[in-house]
Amino acid sequence: MRVELQPAYILHSRPFRDTSLILDCLTDDYGRLSLIAKGARSAKSRQRQLCQPFAPLLLSWQGKSSLKTLTSIESRQLPLGLQGEFLFSGLYLNELLTRLVPEQDSCPEIYQSYETALHQLAEKETLEPVLRAFELRMLEDLGYHLDLTSDADGAELQPSVVYQWWPEQGWRIASDTITAQNFSGAHLLALRDAVFQDPEVLRSAKILTRLLFKPLLGDRPLQSRKLFQKTR
Repeated sequence: MRVELQPAYILHSRPFRDTSLILDCLTDDYGRLSLIAKGARSAKSRQRQLCQPFAPLLLSWQGKSSLKTLTSIESRQLPLGLQGEFLFSGLYLNELLTRLVPEQDSCPEIYQSYETALHQLAEKETLEPVLRAFELRMLEDLGYHLDLTSDADGAELQPSVVYQWWPEQGWRIASDTITAQNFSGAHLLALRDAVFQDPEVLRSAKILTRLLFKPLLGDRPLQSRKLFQKTR
């Protein structure tokens, strides 16, 4: 199979043999895949400067195995210059995608959500709403349906009611105490409408997305979270 000029981003790269790289990429039409960039670590390689994260690229490749060979790489825009916490946030998104998106499974919605989030980070928009909105969209696009409209019995969520999340069922009415797994109905409805202005809504969103990602990520911690911890 040969693919030409596919819009893509590099999520992660690692050395391969003496002068090459293995690139974990997210593409518009082909989802996540791994490519060998032969000679990309060589000092004379033109590819060397382009094989970076957060750069909008056009990639071409060929091959029949799961590990394809990169045949060309072109820049389609200037790299998105992320710095500080915005850089750490971009690395967090990359790690989520690398860990959770199946290889060679078309995911155009995730690609578009990722591209939107990167531009928001490059424009230094408020971090928490950008991250929480991306996480919620990603969960939906991965097939993890989170109903923010009704409870497990089909009744509409009520803003004055406290709910608990049951993974195999959905939302069930809980005690009045908001705990780590109990959430205000008003906060859930705000998340449904992507209204993130209230700091308490953002706090609930962070708790909820971590709760939902935990069984998907397993026990291996995200390395990118350690970068945030070192700066706080």
